[in-house]
Amino acid sequence: MEQIRETAGVTLRAIVRYVRARGGDTTVAHVLNLAGEHEPPEAYDDARRWWSYETKINVFAAAAQALGDESVGLRVGQSILSYSVNTPLRLGLLMLGGPTQLIRLIATTSAKFNASADMSTLSTGHGTATVQYRLRAGYQPSRYDCDYTRGLLTQLPALFGLPAATVTHDVCQVEGAEACVYTVRWRQRRLLSWLWRGRRRPADDSTDDVLAGRMELLQRTVAELVAAEQPERALAVVADRAGYAVNAQAFLLVASPVPDQPRQVHGYGLTDAEIAVLTDAPPTSYGGTLVADIASPNRYYGYLVAYCEDFFDAERRMLDAYANLAAVALDALSALETAAERQRTAESLLALARKLTLARTTTEVAEVTADAVRSVMGADSATVLLHQQGKLRMIANSGAGDGRLRKAQNLTVSPQDTDLFDRFRANTGRARVYDRTSEEPFILAMLDTFGHDMMIIVDIALPDHPYGILVAAYDTPQGTTRAREIINRMAGVADQAATALRTCELLEETWRLAHVDALTGLANRRAFMAALDAALGVGEGAVLFIDLDGFKTVNDTLGHAAGDQLLAAVAGRLTAAARTGDLVARLGGDEFVVLTHGTLGADGVPELAGRIRAALTEPVAVLGGGTITARASVGGTRFHAGEESQHVLHRADTAMYEAKHVLT
Repeated sequence: MEQIRETAGVTLRAIVRYVRARGGDTTVAHVLNLAGEHEPPEAYDDARRWWSYETKINVFAAAAQALGDESVGLRVGQSILSYSVNTPLRLGLLMLGGPTQLIRLIATTSAKFNASADMSTLSTGHGTATVQYRLRAGYQPSRYDCDYTRGLLTQLPALFGLPAATVTHDVCQVEGAEACVYTVRWRQRRLLSWLWRGRRRPADDSTDDVLAGRMELLQRTVAELVAAEQPERALAVVADRAGYAVNAQAFLLVASPVPDQPRQVHGYGLTDAEIAVLTDAPPTSYGGTLVADIASPNRYYGYLVAYCEDFFDAERRMLDAYANLAAVALDALSALETAAERQRTAESLLALARKLTLARTTTEVAEVTADAVRSVMGADSATVLLHQQGKLRMIANSGAGDGRLRKAQNLTVSPQDTDLFDRFRANTGRARVYDRTSEEPFILAMLDTFGHDMMIIVDIALPDHPYGILVAAYDTPQGTTRAREIINRMAGVADQAATALRTCELLEETWRLAHVDALTGLANRRAFMAALDAALGVGEGAVLFIDLDGFKTVNDTLGHAAGDQLLAAVAGRLTAAARTGDLVARLGGDEFVVLTHGTLGADGVPELAGRIRAALTEPVAVLGGGTITARASVGGTRFHAGEESQHVLHRADTAMYEAKHVLT
């Protein structure tokens, strides 16, 4: 809806407040109703809003009818200083020095209140001036408007602490003249009187009051900016105060508190279409437009724009002051937010370090890392892919919905898929940013799979030891500055993850040395006894003891290398013959055991022993092209919960020797 900017809100506010002082709120409602106005009374108390010339005349006519006073226009004009002139405007007018200087600039002053008419100064003298008021074409002259103007002119000397002026109005547009002509006379201040009173002008009291009010307004603005906490709130405060301070017909603030983020736009007196046009590019100061950059030595944030037919020099300085105040506030809030963000990041990284010290597997490390990336980087989802068996495989994800996660649960990256794999393997340490503009099909497929628009990838690596990649994904693109911040934080998380993965490798290696037989890859005696102790604590099962017959002869005749080949082949065949869940171990030398869980029938142990013997009947190829047929003695025993592990192993060993004697 187009906004009509013909009559300043200070005029409507003055009328409404005058009516309220004479008849109360009920009379105000009655006047607005008579004038055909349908907005709530408080809308007419907004000094920043502009109205149509027709609205002003209708409200004046309705007030005259309700109060029974046809001179209401004059009365309102005479009371304007009490009801409407704001502190910044009064200060600007006072800085002009006196009534004569103000009347010489009457055209600029008039533009602050009225865009439907032009005022000009025809002549000035000692305590007298002639002013012309011409209603522009298309507007119907009104006695109320003429009287209101006459009342305003009486108050010009009063603004400077002098008695009100007398104004005669003999030439009037209402009576057919081309323009209204007003003769203004006022009593000049006598020089000796203020010298005799200690060289203090009576107007100083008025000036001091206005300056005090101005300081109070600035103090309130500063206080609100300090308490704003959020840059958006600070900009809203500046937008509210600055337009009021320069008494603009329309006002616009456009600024980006955070780099690469959408601009904040605040304004009044403008339509959405006008705002859209005016925010396309920063305007420049000209004629009825004032522009002040919101900028500090640190950065450029945006600009303030005030629109009016003309401005005082003081108002230009005032707009600059508010722009500088906004920049200082944004710098301070940015510094506070940066410090707070660093504190949050440090706390998050410390928490991550604590969690990683508790992680014992690569999967646990990946899960903790993915959660940290999503939290610290504010990512919509985070994924960890680790290098396993020649591919990058997804080990953990945080943030993806169940549907997306199901689609990506088998996600792998092979060298043929993308050069992303080669870049990872090269361990360059560089972060990579991808979005929908990427030309890599694999990257676009990844974005589609997770439903994101942007991915930031950082390597998880130690020097010369790449482990995988860390991916932070976002539903909306992040700006360049924000991306740099994310990369810096991700690098810290990736470094911690790489250290934790190295620790897991060392733990796994230590565990293997302690629990795995180096030659066969089977569990060793330590691991077997621990498993047997655990099984005896919960239920029933069986232990089979296997001893290779004639193994010493193989070592003596064919050499230890052939013996080692035979042991490794036997280990593989025992594993194949065992049931799922059974544990196959090498106790040492040519002795093997199989631990089974669950209840076995009376024939269960002999049946398993027979299956093991059958698995060893095929000859084993050894070095030199020869073959060896492995022969084994197998004996077993069942056990029940609560037995001693050494007793169970001894029974199985005894059963094996009994079987060996039977064979011999």
